Amino acid sequence: MAWFRKFYECSECGATWTDEWSCACNDRCPSCDTETEPADDEDLTYIVQPDATGRFAVMFSPETAESSADYEVVGTFDNESDALALMQARQEGE
Repeated sequence: MAWFRKFYECSECGATWTDEWSCACNDRCPSCDTETEPADDEDLTYIVQPDATGRFAVMFSPETAESSADYEVVGTFDNESDALALMQARQEGE
């Protein structure tokens, strides 16, 4: 998987935050600097995004992504359901 949104909750001070990165790694609490493991993560390797023309683009973050998602368009559709179908098929194929 190439891109994640991670959800954190600090065990020391209770602060919560999110971060996006190319792996589900630990982060430092922005309030007290305690090293914290992600409580959960969301896989954002594939996303569906509407474009300026009203079409829906399936975007893919390649394995080479490191400090940004570097999304590439892998398909564009007139409706969101077709875009979601391609995204699901690609995720299942990995």
